[in-house]
Amino acid sequence: MLNLYNLNKFNDWIVNNVINSEIIYKASGSPDIECIKNINEKCFVCGSNINEGCPVNEIIGAKFTNFDVCKDINSKFVCKECSFCMKEARLRRSNFIACESRIIYLKNDDLATYLFNLNEFISTPFVVGVTRSFKKHNSFRCRVNYDINNFYIREEDKEYLFNVDKMKYLYQKLNEAYLHFSKEELRTGNYSVLFIEQLGINKFNEYENLFKKYRRTYQFELLIYIMDSAKKKEYLKEKKKLEKLNNKSIKNKKVK
Repeated sequence: MLNLYNLNKFNDWIVNNVINSEIIYKASGSPDIECIKNINEKCFVCGSNINEGCPVNEIIGAKFTNFDVCKDINSKFVCKECSFCMKEARLRRSNFIACESRIIYLKNDDLATYLFNLNEFISTPFVVGVTRSFKKHNSFRCRVNYDINNFYIREEDKEYLFNVDKMKYLYQKLNEAYLHFSKEELRTGNYSVLFIEQLGINKFNEYENLFKKYRRTYQFELLIYIMDSAKKKEYLKEKKKLEKLNNKSIKNKKVK
């Protein structure tokens, strides 16, 4: 009988036996990797038993610092899947989501669309990698996910859980408030009193009571980072037009 304890152990077994680099390698079309054959080793990076692989000194460079996540640092070989992930520059320079059938590289402006609608683009199991430096390894550090609505994001040196429903609502409210405040004000909670008065204290309190629950979390920082600047620019442009029209109307009334 599969009770809750056994089910959790089974889920742990699945997670531990589906490897992030395998997903990315297959998604990328399983490209040919020149390997040494007939070895009996464990992969330096993922720890898998392998009978072919690349010498560590050909894959791991002098600037590599992520030894803490490598599963067998005594090994002399890296499996072809991890070798691909280590050498593929695009995986360091791009945001990406991947399941075994496809990998999608994302611009920052695309992140909101994909993160909130993963079910439209990929299947499980999958990985999600986000970068801001565009130079750090994410691929072999990504956690393998099975829940489209509640998944882990690997963002360079940090990892955090992303609940789609909660984050989508928060993102919507952040974008509403962003029409009145700067990203820095939303990030820090240090608002302009003038803008608070213009917005109205009741509406401001509605926003801030939500934001302060998440402020200084990795999730909140990510949402601030990917907010829709184009929408704000359009809003400010229209606002400026209306102000000019109002000022012109007031002047005309005074002349009469």
